[in-house]
Amino acid sequence: MRVKRFICFIALLSMASVARGQSMLRLKTRQVVAENSVPSAVHQNTRTPGRSHWIVQFSAAVGLSQLTELGRRGVRVLSYVPDNGLSVVARESTVWEGLNAQWIGQLEPQEKISPALGNSFAAGGYSAALVESYSDVDPADVRAIVNQAGALIQENPDLVANQLLVWADAGQVSSIAGWDEVAYIFPASAELSSGSPVLGCAGALTTLGSVTQSVALIDDGWDGPGLGSADLNYAFGQITDKVPADSAESEIERALAKWAQYAMVNFAQSTDLLGNRTLAIEFASGAHGDGYPFTSGVVAHTFYPVPTNPEPIAGDMHFNAGQNWKIGAGVDIFSVALHEAGHALGLGHSDSPGSVMYPYYQLHTALQPDDIAAIQQLYAARVAASPSGPGTPAPQPAPSNALLLVVQAPAETTTASSIGLAGALSGGVGTLSLAWSTNQGFSGTAAATATWTIPAIALNAGANIIAITARDSSQNVATQSVTVTRQQSAAPPPDPGPSPSPPSPSPGSPDTTPPSLSIVSPANSTFSTSASSIVVSGTASDNAGVAKVTWAASTGSSGTAAGTTNWSTSAIPLYQGTTTIVVTASDAAGNSSWRSVVVTRQ
Repeated sequence: MRVKRFICFIALLSMASVARGQSMLRLKTRQVVAENSVPSAVHQNTRTPGRSHWIVQFSAAVGLSQLTELGRRGVRVLSYVPDNGLSVVARESTVWEGLNAQWIGQLEPQEKISPALGNSFAAGGYSAALVESYSDVDPADVRAIVNQAGALIQENPDLVANQLLVWADAGQVSSIAGWDEVAYIFPASAELSSGSPVLGCAGALTTLGSVTQSVALIDDGWDGPGLGSADLNYAFGQITDKVPADSAESEIERALAKWAQYAMVNFAQSTDLLGNRTLAIEFASGAHGDGYPFTSGVVAHTFYPVPTNPEPIAGDMHFNAGQNWKIGAGVDIFSVALHEAGHALGLGHSDSPGSVMYPYYQLHTALQPDDIAAIQQLYAARVAASPSGPGTPAPQPAPSNALLLVVQAPAETTTASSIGLAGALSGGVGTLSLAWSTNQGFSGTAAATATWTIPAIALNAGANIIAITARDSSQNVATQSVTVTRQQSAAPPPDPGPSPSPPSPSPGSPDTTPPSLSIVSPANSTFSTSASSIVVSGTASDNAGVAKVTWAASTGSSGTAAGTTNWSTSAIPLYQGTTTIVVTASDAAGNSSWRSVVVTRQ
């Protein structure tokens, strides 16, 4: 397999282009343009006295001399901050004078809080958020910081390294941001809030590591400042064997075309993986020659464009061959390629959970408004040709052999264990085939007729994403997907009889046992309804007795449930879209436990 060799990042740095005028720090909450700044320190709490985190920005591309001098002073580089900046950790005794840096400083606590979190706290409620720490910070320190602020930690094994999922109000988030170890805090998606399995992207890569969540855009795209255009090549190396190679390539090309639909970027296929201005696209396993070996939890990674990265690595997109790649479901090639192509063009991660560029992959069929607005800050918007006027060619009809797939929309919710689907199929070349798969692991085939049916598709409790894929003899592919939520009966379970109580604390010893809490209705952690409100009920127990059960909704409403051993909330108002409800049981000693449910109002 042809893979570019990542020689030595010091050597690659020397190949990076020089700065184009005055540099600017491009953070989501701050832009800094300054010359010969005196080091600007900010008072912050810390769990590691004697060292702290800084940003050091130079007026030109970082080179060997700057890195050598920082190392000589005991300063450790953590990541790259555009333009020409470095996130570093340094001892309290570090001497900054003589570095010839353009700006040296620390972020204020409020500058570590995503602007996207503001609406979540508008009504004084709780919100789910991701706390990102610097890469050198001990995770135990971050947990201690969150606990000290009084926020709740939601365990999730799928989180990106150095991120922690918490439930907190505005005051608690502000307290967490006041610690030196914390780099950024941003909204959590509904999938993360509900505990659903997720796959994360650690950020696009540079020769100095990945770029963190706090970064807005990266430099100025491929062709410098100004809203211009970019002509790029792409070349395929080794392709996954999980799906037909030509189908995988087609899905990646479709993802590139989505970005070109809204911005003046043009892609042409090449056979030269090592060519300049070429996105080398490959599936690889483990250590594959670029200095960033794939592990089981990594789906893909991409290198930012020139000048942040030098040729020939700039813009390259690598996919983990060890993942179970699919089309239209699961680890979807198109959805991942759409996200990674954004990095290849120069975009960072979005704080908006619904966008393609959010750091946790989701199934997508198109770019979202946030993504389109971001790419049009780097490149000129592509303006569609006027539909009429002198010299305007008449619109051409779609080719008669275009493969067209239609799926009749099923009921969005059901209590049944399976569901049937039907639709229409036309066009294509030669023999047609029809297959289906779900995010729950079920799959099968159906007769590819003009009006097709699939009599029974198995459903698991919760959200079932069903992808239907049609393919012809020329490997043209058409894919459609629908989501069906299987609800369990809300009838209360039979009484199992008295359950053993937790052991009572020994006389004179503090009570450290949190209450046991369960949500009985709704029965699933994700739930769909057309109602304007919902009542949540359940049970709770404690060795010394439950003092109270409270609830808080992401829309800002909150209250105390009626009852403790068997509790029930009042009617919780629901707005269109998703509402996350957190229920907390507390005892007299201050111990607490919590559960959450994500409700989607249709």
